[in-house]
Amino acid sequence: MDEISRIVERAGRSRRTGFDRPIVESYEQAAAIARDLAERLASLPWSDKALLISDVRMLETALKRRADTLRAGMSETSAEIIRLNRGTGAAGAYAAGGRLGARRRP
Repeated sequence: MDEISRIVERAGRSRRTGFDRPIVESYEQAAAIARDLAERLASLPWSDKALLISDVRMLETALKRRADTLRAGMSETSAEIIRLNRGTGAAGAYAAGGRLGARRRP
């Protein structure tokens, strides 16, 4: 099984799991795949190019959906961090106010 077939298979698994599974592990791997695709497209007859392009389009769709899933997760995590920071800030301000109030009492 060649690299493109493995990536297309991984894209299919990612799609079946709601795009929670990674498709490529690194930028370097994605760049190597893109180079391989370009070389293959240049050397294939037209009939085979159409098949490869359909796989590439499916892969592109899967990668976009995976990126959207990651963005949504990052957005949720960011919102949670903001909520936690605000809660910590409010608790700290309340505690500081309590300490100030305790100092003023004779």
